[in-house]
Amino acid sequence: MAKKRTSPPRQAQAKGARIVSAYLENADVFRTAKAAGTKVDGPAVLVLKNRPDFDKRDFDRKARDLRRLGDDGSLKKAKSDRDSNKVYDPSTQKSRTRTNIYRDRMIRNLTKDGRLKADMGTPETNKYLANKSLVDRLYAGKGPITARGQGYDPDHIHELQMDGKDIYDNLRPMDAWTNRQLGSDISVALRDVPEGTPIIVKVIE
Repeated sequence: MAKKRTSPPRQAQAKGARIVSAYLENADVFRTAKAAGTKVDGPAVLVLKNRPDFDKRDFDRKARDLRRLGDDGSLKKAKSDRDSNKVYDPSTQKSRTRTNIYRDRMIRNLTKDGRLKADMGTPETNKYLANKSLVDRLYAGKGPITARGQGYDPDHIHELQMDGKDIYDNLRPMDAWTNRQLGSDISVALRDVPEGTPIIVKVIE
């Protein structure tokens, strides 16, 4: 019988290797079942751990929510669908991702007072000045991100890859680097888990 993993994959522990923020505690069980064409009786156990290059506050909030959703029985491996996040945007008359529409709406709401310029008013009277850091990071998140603190992404609180709904109520701003790296690590961790498999989450403090 395959043993449950109690530490990150060996390659992630090697000197100089990239530290992973998510791994499957029972990865060997699912890998063996996949090779044998059998079904695993039980949930996938996803382990999350903060990385030194992450925004700790945002990681902790995300990890707490995923653990709660797992405890509620709301997490399961979803079908991969790259177009599931695309909706029609009447303002541009084009198909866009809901996350990009959400980002632009946030920017408009933060700068909507006549699109005031940074040299007009004070932080108390100028909505743009008062929220300049947030606006700048939302804009920065539209491009490539190479480190913590460079930008914000709209993040799905309940991950789409774990059967979350693509609705505005399921979105909130998150450090873009932390969001993208954690989402990628979770995707790799769940690669051998069949669609529909329940997922529970453990968090290493």
